[in-house]
Amino acid sequence: MPKPLVDLPQTTLKNVRYVLTDFDDTLTLHGRLPTATLNALYRLEQAGVKVIPVTGGCAGWSDMMARVLPVAGVISEGGGVFLEPKSSVIHYHFLNAEAAMCTEQASLLATVQAELVHFPTLALAKDQAYRLTDVAIDYAQQVQPPAHQEKEALLALLREKGLNAKASSIHINVCQSGVDKVVMARHVLTHFFQLSMAQAHQQVIYVGDAPNDESMFAEFPLSVGVANIAPHLTTLKHLPAYLTDAEGGEGFAQLADYLLCHQD
Repeated sequence: MPKPLVDLPQTTLKNVRYVLTDFDDTLTLHGRLPTATLNALYRLEQAGVKVIPVTGGCAGWSDMMARVLPVAGVISEGGGVFLEPKSSVIHYHFLNAEAAMCTEQASLLATVQAELVHFPTLALAKDQAYRLTDVAIDYAQQVQPPAHQEKEALLALLREKGLNAKASSIHINVCQSGVDKVVMARHVLTHFFQLSMAQAHQQVIYVGDAPNDESMFAEFPLSVGVANIAPHLTTLKHLPAYLTDAEGGEGFAQLADYLLCHQD
């Protein structure tokens, strides 16, 4: 099981220069961005620590993040696209050829819509029109109360069909074959920040809250779960190494405070 955050060695924290983090229910708390979290993002930037959200959220939402938040870029749609802010311009970098990914997304959407007919409680996410590579199914955002049983049933069905489907805290995200948060994270760190993965394992800390963060927990030795990941810990194969006391964005702020106290 994860250790308490205070067990994360201070000497290890001195090497951290990048924080990769999920967004929904990791930076947010009950759907809002807490003041403490926003302050933490600015303090990390001022300390020279680059923050990169890694989200299943749509490219349209991620474009806003990249423009208005103090972040070094946004990995969006579960790894389908990386948004790179450069001066006042946002550059979009797709994991594979953009045209091919758009074509494949249309095929995924048709498959998902055919299955959703059998799950009337569930629906396409309201932001589906602003997605460029994946398909998102809402089970706990607009759908209230959350439809957890239906989510699990549809998730199993999509996986039986061979689809790359994962659950976040609010959506089922259906990505294209080979697309994953960790695949794009490796690409971004090596190509845009010139890190070897050996360096990344020392300089990157990852923060998340849900099963779709599992590949990132497996990749990065310095991984942290915010407290609201607790219900998922018994079902994950790869756990975060450490756990905050607080939930969501308040847990992220707790991590930022701990990290910044031990920077050179």
